[in-house]
Amino acid sequence: MPSNAYINFLHIRVDVLKLIETYTYYKDNNLGKKGLGHLTRSAIIMLCAAWERYNEDLLLESIQYIGNHVNNIQSLNKKIKKTISKKVRDDKNEIKPIELAGTGWKDIWFEYAKIDTDLLNTPKSEKLKTLFETYLGISDYLSFWNTTNPKEIDKFVSDRGDIAHNGNKASSIRMNKLRKYQDLVVENVIEIDSKMANELKRMTNSSNLAWTQEYYTNINRY
Repeated sequence: MPSNAYINFLHIRVDVLKLIETYTYYKDNNLGKKGLGHLTRSAIIMLCAAWERYNEDLLLESIQYIGNHVNNIQSLNKKIKKTISKKVRDDKNEIKPIELAGTGWKDIWFEYAKIDTDLLNTPKSEKLKTLFETYLGISDYLSFWNTTNPKEIDKFVSDRGDIAHNGNKASSIRMNKLRKYQDLVVENVIEIDSKMANELKRMTNSSNLAWTQEYYTNINRY
């Protein structure tokens, strides 16, 4: 089975597919061709929510996976150790360093990552790159992506922001554009999930993949 983050992504994305299905039904039955913008705008909002949640879940799931397979903090890469050290050093809780004892660093690592993912509200490429570099030491998270131009994802996220702030006064989202964005997101999620399984195997010196790389690419379009 793929990552739990991927499975959760599929569940959230169901709403996108239902909105596309509703749009198609109304259009095919001539029930309001010019008044369906609310459906495509809503689908963009839900698709971006699925994208954002996938990346957040993937980061936390990866941290938990490493924690379950590594007991010595010295086995972590330098960037992860620097992040944990800096977060503890900057924490206003004076006894925070004590929590590092034993395997306490695992909970602390996850705790700080959870705080920063909760603060993420614009899942553009540079913000995600920074998040994964900070907490997993992956120097270029964007190299995991299927798209060769991260700006395509950034444009999609910007369109979501336009809708969120301006509602029906936002730029029009046509169905062909929605479908293009949907394919872009699904293809990237699958590529990221597959490459992360390999990366976690490497980071933990495991003989097995973190999860199976079985994806149903035929579900990316209605």
